[in-house]
Formats: sequence, structure tokens, C-alpha cells
Amino acid sequence: MGPDLELGRRFLAAHPPPGRTLLCAVIGSHLYGYPTPDSDLDLKGIYLTPTAELLGLSSPGEVHDQLGEIDGTTCDLTLHEIGRALALLLKGNGNVLEQVTSEHQLVQGPELDALRGLVPRALSRACHAHYRGYLRGMIREHERDGRLKSLLGTFRVGLTGVHLLQRGEIVCHLPTLAEHHGFTELLPLIERKRSTLGRIVVAPGESEPLRARWPELEAGLDDARAHSPLPETPPDPERCEAWLIALRRAQLEEA
Repeated sequence: MGPDLELGRRFLAAHPPPGRTLLCAVIGSHLYGYPTPDSDLDLKGIYLTPTAELLGLSSPGEVHDQLGEIDGTTCDLTLHEIGRALALLLKGNGNVLEQVTSEHQLVQGPELDALRGLVPRALSRACHAHYRGYLRGMIREHERDGRLKSLLGTFRVGLTGVHLLQRGEIVCHLPTLAEHHGFTELLPLIERKRSTLGRIVVAPGESEPLRARWPELEAGLDDARAHSPLPETPPDPERCEAWLIALRRAQLEEA
């Protein structure tokens, strides 16, 4: 059950950013492998501010947020300006990595291909801090709400980070990660999440065996960082900056 990309495109067209959209991806449960028929559309991406607006005294915003509903589906849209997005990418921000590499894209074009080509130039062990912190946040969320969604989220985040550090490959699909990394006990819960509408609260006795594996997940992230084939710092930030400058120059010439 894939996401309704056309519905997402209609929402984006109704709520455009202050510039040209370069990338808009569906992430969330659709990307993670446990959507339900009532899942929201989590739309995240990147836009380009007109270069002329960057040359004056005012400072344009760097984030475009819109939350709304279309045809009964909630759409949560967040786009970052390309300068901020590239800076986050070079710092190891997994959210940007996952947006760029998502298979569910609303906008196709040369910029998407170029951004995907920049990922190897930006990828480093810095992503460890993102996924380690994100995992701790998801653990706290599950301790508060006890929901199946947040429980699965802890493993999705942790295993995506482990896989990325070990292989330099971004995989967000939890069923695939669970099979590959020895967490197959998650599979029945993933299927339960897919087939059930609404919120599911997991009883403490049911979730305890999985919560007991959180320390293993944290240690796995640390070990993956220590032995990662990725460099300590991004290997070619200059290429990323050169591409950004060329993009802004081209936009100015087209205006």
C-alpha cells in the first residue's frame, strides 16, 4: 500500500513554499513500512529561495510549514531552504538524508538527481549523533505514551542508524531492517500496526522483551560508529557548496 502521491502533489500545489520546490518526499510510516489506511501524509523536502531575495537587507525564512487536510487525509508539510538543508546534510542530519533518498517523491527533476549525487560527498560518521539522539527521544516518547507506533519507531531509528554507519546505505524500511539485523520478533507487531486503524497501546508485559533490547540497540549504534567505513567528516563539502552556488547563480540569471 503505497502513499497517494497525487494527493500529496495537490496539497503541495495548494500550499507552495516561497520559492521553487526542489524536492518533496513522503516519509513517515509509508517509508518505514507500517502504514495504515488512515495514515497521515508526512511530506518533507527542500525549496530554493529566489537568489535576489538573499541579496538585500531582509533575511528570508528558511522553513515552510503547513498542516492541513485534503480529502480526509491529514498532510503535514515541512520544507527547508536549500542552504539550510545542505548545512544539515553536512552535519549528518538523518532527516535530510531520508528525504533525499526516499523512494516516494512528489517532484522529479535534475535537482533531485543532483542532491542524491551529493549524498556520498556529505556522508560521514557525524550521522551517529543524529540517530543516537533521535533514538533516545523515541525511547522517551514510548515511555510516555506506550503506543505501538513509538515502540516500532525506536527500532526503525536505531536500525536505520546502525545500517547507515555499517554500510553507508540509507534504509528506512523496518521489515527489511528487522530481517537483516536479527530483530524478527518485530515482524508480527509491524503486521498488527499495518492492519489496525487508530492508536494501539501495547501492554507493558508485551513490550518488555523488546524494550529490554534497547541497550543492545544503543550499543550497536556506538559499535557501528567505531568500526564504520565512513569518514569522520564529510569527504567533499566543497562540492556541495559549489553546486549550491551554481544553483543560485542559475536562478538569478533566469529571473
